[in-house]
Amino acid sequence: MQTKSDNRRWLFALTHWNWKAALITAIFRGAACIAALRHVHPHERQHFSAVEMIYVLLTAGIFSAWQQQALVIKPRYCAWTVVVVLVPLTSLGLDAVLHSLLDHVDAHALGIGALIFTLVSAMFHWHAMESGAMLVGKQSRSLSSDLKQLPGLLLSFVTAPIIWLRELRVANPIDAVEENDLEAAA
Repeated sequence: MQTKSDNRRWLFALTHWNWKAALITAIFRGAACIAALRHVHPHERQHFSAVEMIYVLLTAGIFSAWQQQALVIKPRYCAWTVVVVLVPLTSLGLDAVLHSLLDHVDAHALGIGALIFTLVSAMFHWHAMESGAMLVGKQSRSLSSDLKQLPGLLLSFVTAPIIWLRELRVANPIDAVEENDLEAAA
C-alpha cells in the first residue's frame, strides 16, 4: 500500500520542476548548438537549435528535479552518480534520438563535445545544488540570488580539483616518505 510520502516522492519531478535550470540550460545549449553547427546551412542550424531549446525547456526542469531529489541519496557517491552521470546521460540520449528523428543535420561531431559539455555542466550543477543554488521548493532562493552566487561557485568549481590535490598531498606527503628513505639509506 502506497503512503502519502511515497506519492510525493513519485510526484517530486512535477512538483519541483526546476524552471531555473530549464531556462539557463535552454539558453546555453541553444547557443552552444548554434556555435557548434556554424558550418551548417543557417536554416538547418536554427531548426536544430530550436529543437534543442524546446526539448531542454520541456525536460531540463524534470531532469533537474530528479537531480535535486537525488541529493539525499546515501552514500554520497551514489547521489553523485545519479546527478552527474545517470540523469544527464539519459537526457543526452533522449536528446540525440529526438534530433535523429527531427533534424537532417550531420551532427556526429557534436556527439563527443555534447557528452563532455553535459558531464562538466552536470558536475557544476551538482556543485551549485550542494551549495544551495539552483534549487526549487523549500530550499530555494530567488533566481537573482542564485545568479549572483554563480561567479563564486564557478571559481570554487574550477579550483576544487587543485584544492583536493593539495589536501591529498598534505594527507599523504610523498616528500616525507622520500626523506625518511634517504635518512635510512645514509
